[in-house]
Amino acid sequence: MTRAAILTLAAAMVCAMVPASAQYPAKLRVPLVQDDTSDPDAAANLKAVSSRGIKPHDIHRAYANAPKLQRRSSALAQAIRNDASVPRADRELIILRAAQNMRGEYQYRQHVPMAISCGMSKAQIEAMPRWRESKLFNDRQRALLAYADGMISPAGVTDAEFEAMKTHFSAREIVELTMIGAYYGGSAQITRALGVQPEKEEDPTGYGKC
Repeated sequence: MTRAAILTLAAAMVCAMVPASAQYPAKLRVPLVQDDTSDPDAAANLKAVSSRGIKPHDIHRAYANAPKLQRRSSALAQAIRNDASVPRADRELIILRAAQNMRGEYQYRQHVPMAISCGMSKAQIEAMPRWRESKLFNDRQRALLAYADGMISPAGVTDAEFEAMKTHFSAREIVELTMIGAYYGGSAQITRALGVQPEKEEDPTGYGKC
C-alpha cells in the first residue's frame, strides 16, 4: 500500500469516527512561530527540531507559542520514541486508539503508516473503531484496546481490564503504555483545539517505521 493510499484511508477513518457536529477545525487557530522569532526559547526549540534533519512542521511552530512547555513536551515525546521498552507495535496500537478516542486527526493520520509498518493490517485499521465486535485482534491487542478505552471512560479502567493487561505486559510496560496513551490523547486534544492541520508530506526522520 502506498503512503498516499494509507493517508487517504486514515482520513476516511477519522471522518467516520467523528460526529458531524464535532469535525476537526478547518484551519489553524494560532500563529505559526517562524525561525526568525525574537523569542530565544522558541528559536532554540525550532533549531532542535531542525537538528534532527527535518523542517519544523506546523505542530512544532504552533507549540512554539509556549516554548518552555514545548521543550518539556518534546522531551517526553523523544523519550517515548527512544527510551520505552514496550514493543513498538504495542505503542502504535495505543497511540492510534488514543487518537481515535480524542478525535485527533493529526496524530491518527501520522501514525497509521507507522502502525502498518509494525505489522497492523488495513483490515485491522478499518475495524479498530469497532474492535470489540471484530475477530481481527488477538488477546494481547484486545487487552490493550480495552485499556485505552478505559483510560478515557468516566468509570475508568476496571479491575478486570487491568488484570488482562497484567497477563500480557510487565508493570514497567503497563506504566509506559499508560503514559504513551495519555501523552497522545493529550496531544490530540491540543492539535484539535488549535486547529493544527495534518501533515501533507512524509516526515522521513520522525518516528519512522518499525
